[in-house]
Amino acid sequence: MVDFQKELNAEQHAVVQKGDGPCLVLAGAGSGKTRTITYRVAHLLEQGIKPENILLVTFTNKAADEMRRRVQHLTGMPSVLPWSGTFHHVAYRILRIYAPLLGYGNNFTVLDSDDSESIIKLCIKETKPESAGSGQAAGKKFPSARVVANILSYTRNAELPIDNVVDTRWYQWTPYIEDFKQIAASYAKRKKEANAMDFDDLLVNLLQLLNAPQVHQKYAGQFKYVLVDEYQDTNKIQASIVRQFSSLHNNVIVVGDDAQSIYSFRAADIQNILQFPNEFPGTKIFKLESNYRSTEEILEVANSVISHNQSQYKKTLKAIGHRGPKPFLYPQLDQQSEGNFVASKIEALIEKGTPPKEIAVLFRASHHSQMLEVELVRRGIPYDYRGGVRFFERAHIKDVLSYLRLMNNIADTAAWLRVLMHEEGIGPGAAQKLIAVIREAKNIEEISGLGAAVLGAKAQMGWNNFMKIWEAMLSSVVRSPTGLIDALAQSAYRDYLDTEFIDSRERLNDINQLALFAERYDKLDDFLAEATLEESFRALGENGKEDTREKIVLTTIHQAKGLEWAAVFVLNLSSGAFPSERALKEENGLEEERRLLYVAITRAKKELYFTFPMTGGSFGDFLSGPSMFLDEIDYDLIDDHSLLVNPTVLNDPKEDISYIDEDVKPRKKPKPGSFLIDVDDL
Repeated sequence: MVDFQKELNAEQHAVVQKGDGPCLVLAGAGSGKTRTITYRVAHLLEQGIKPENILLVTFTNKAADEMRRRVQHLTGMPSVLPWSGTFHHVAYRILRIYAPLLGYGNNFTVLDSDDSESIIKLCIKETKPESAGSGQAAGKKFPSARVVANILSYTRNAELPIDNVVDTRWYQWTPYIEDFKQIAASYAKRKKEANAMDFDDLLVNLLQLLNAPQVHQKYAGQFKYVLVDEYQDTNKIQASIVRQFSSLHNNVIVVGDDAQSIYSFRAADIQNILQFPNEFPGTKIFKLESNYRSTEEILEVANSVISHNQSQYKKTLKAIGHRGPKPFLYPQLDQQSEGNFVASKIEALIEKGTPPKEIAVLFRASHHSQMLEVELVRRGIPYDYRGGVRFFERAHIKDVLSYLRLMNNIADTAAWLRVLMHEEGIGPGAAQKLIAVIREAKNIEEISGLGAAVLGAKAQMGWNNFMKIWEAMLSSVVRSPTGLIDALAQSAYRDYLDTEFIDSRERLNDINQLALFAERYDKLDDFLAEATLEESFRALGENGKEDTREKIVLTTIHQAKGLEWAAVFVLNLSSGAFPSERALKEENGLEEERRLLYVAITRAKKELYFTFPMTGGSFGDFLSGPSMFLDEIDYDLIDDHSLLVNPTVLNDPKEDISYIDEDVKPRKKPKPGSFLIDVDDL
């Protein structure tokens, strides 16, 4: 028998013992939600509930496996929870039995993303959309199958019409809305004819099955207890599935934290958790506010940040662990200075004994890490990049470097292959023919007319598009590395990014960041040499061998959710960067950005550092300033190392200038991160 009262705190024990009926468990960061769920399941099993009468839904198979192992350890049962896993896993099992009710065979195929894109390509060819003739999308090619697949997937998971989704999220494709509708219909038809479902179909079709009386009666009757983890990340379809499964016995526990709802771009809907008591009358609300991860000082800042959100359940995290230093704020002059500072602090932490794996650097967007990555490589500090690809290894960055390599060396075969193979109609054969004639050119200005002699009509169109990019670079007023990158970013290559990738804005931000990095180089060959070394040696240790040393972690905040480290740095907390300007234009975007910062803060166990560049550009081209979120934090909660110039200095030269550093504190209490300096001093 498990001694629940001894092994759980009072908040967790209340959930385990009183979790009948509809229950909403608001589990704050680091409050032991997984422990609470597993002990609740163990309690049900001890009460005689059969394992097959319990449905446990998680967001990853890894989480389901961990919970099953914990329950087995607690109960001593050889096997438990036959119905546990992700929404898609549960849907697949039920559809394998009842798919014929929807016109599918039991042996239906599940399509992966590549399969889906292949079918959508056929649908695009069938629809034959014309190029947009006017407006913002004028002259743009129709988006790639990958982009269309993402748009259609979002509409289904959000249960929104295509018109609404395109107008609000991907407005550049508004002229193609009717084409998207035709493609969606064709795609659905082709899947049905092939007896195939994609991942979205698994959820949509499960919900449709649960509306059938015989299926609904079976599973709503079988699942006497339904438990759902990470409920703040569910979309509308998933919330509807939960309602169907729990509609008969009404024993449903959803566990989550509205303050950590940060995935609206995946169609997660925070209203599912905010409106749960309205959807399930008589809901009991439990709060897990005891935090076992972070110090009191870190939690006070987290509580201060999230208190400014209006749409939320009010709760206050309380520290169970030791006290520690206040979170630090270190503004820097520019992004390069920020990278140098963070790298130096990381070195100091490691020297003092903090294991590298216990240090993480978090950022709002992937391009924010570039200056730091360069500095880490220079100092020989190994790092893992989570949630994406290291900066210089990203495909679009390699593209840009290839274009620049051609400007520097027209005979660079590898660079030619990379840029030419992007163009529609140019395959390996055509590329080789072009490279052969290009080798005869004396300089980069002579290549424009070379394609016509060796290419067919379709390949010639691709060559013409390449020439638009090439000529934009040639016409750049400044042939510096930065000037060439800026010209490329405004050329037809930008249309290629828009057409091929759903995250084209983020990729363009990366390219702009590369241009900032290039500002320190006057000569193109010097820049290319440095960039190539960054790309080639970042994964190598001493003597050119694979680096097996323990590494620090660099990650976007979205990828950091659920993880923790002893020391955490939050980069680029500056105006216009965090919150992002794009998010501010979206409905409820500001509150989600604030939740994102809350997630970043609550990853830290002992030490937390905030940094931001006071000026934009790598060499301080314009004033930037701190994020509005820093201004919202109570000043007394932050160890502020800002340069503070007292405003009275401007009127009275006898007034002292105060610096907030290790030894000197300001005479007045400004907002965190506030600074007043003369632009000429920059």
